[in-house]
Amino acid sequence: MRERPFNGSGIQIAVLVFAVVFLAAPLQKYFGAWAAAVDIPQTIRRLFVFVPAIAILLAVPVIRRYCAAELMSPIPRVSRLEVAGVSAFHALLFPLAASGAIVLWHWSLGGEMALARRLGQQQTAQVAWTSATSVDGILLFVLTALVAPIVEELVFRGMLFRTWEAEWGRLKAIIATSIVFAAYHPLPFVTFCSSLIITSLYARTRSIRACIVVHALFNGLMWYPLFGQYVFRIAGKETGEIELWTLHLAMLALLVAALPVYLWMARDSEGTTSLLPDDCAAARS
Repeated sequence: MRERPFNGSGIQIAVLVFAVVFLAAPLQKYFGAWAAAVDIPQTIRRLFVFVPAIAILLAVPVIRRYCAAELMSPIPRVSRLEVAGVSAFHALLFPLAASGAIVLWHWSLGGEMALARRLGQQQTAQVAWTSATSVDGILLFVLTALVAPIVEELVFRGMLFRTWEAEWGRLKAIIATSIVFAAYHPLPFVTFCSSLIITSLYARTRSIRACIVVHALFNGLMWYPLFGQYVFRIAGKETGEIELWTLHLAMLALLVAALPVYLWMARDSEGTTSLLPDDCAAARS
């Protein structure tokens, strides 16, 4: 059983996460109203969600030192190929699988008519492109591709997972962390599966940098001018025919098959070749 990074329990850290979210609400309401009055872009106002978390990470000495140590620890050389593979899968194939799950869900609720209604709610390509390339859209890209991955990985993988791992064991900690991560985001099923992948990667590599890379690459590529425009393209599929989403459904089937295997690989094992942060520090000295 591994040592927990802090004296607090996993439940206490989880409660703190949601307390920070609620603390951000008045910041968004009052400071956000002021920012809107002086015509500050909406994305800058969204940054208020992260202000309390960033303040805690920087202001509390023990947390600041822990985060600095995590960020300084390199990706273990023996894990770089795995990190590259997980990054590619999570950034390119997982979005298609997630879209396949959304398509299958709406089709199962009411057939082609229900799916067609859902597709009709999507922005047109022109509107989506204009929105993404606006000042607010570019700032949102920076926020989601840089700020969010660093803060969220330090909190959820670096702190919450490691604490629950010390209390409950690795597999339970992966699932529990992913539940909290999903509750913190929209599209809970998608973010739950995403968290299972990233948390399993952290369990195997003990590298917060690896998690940040996977998280940032996914968020960045989902920007509409990049891979985002191809993930849920609806042109020619407005009729709601499920057969038109074969690739997405195939990726969903691949995810369903591959995710349990990767979870099994990340289970508690004495034979893991992953290096702990302390091992990395020793290797550098």
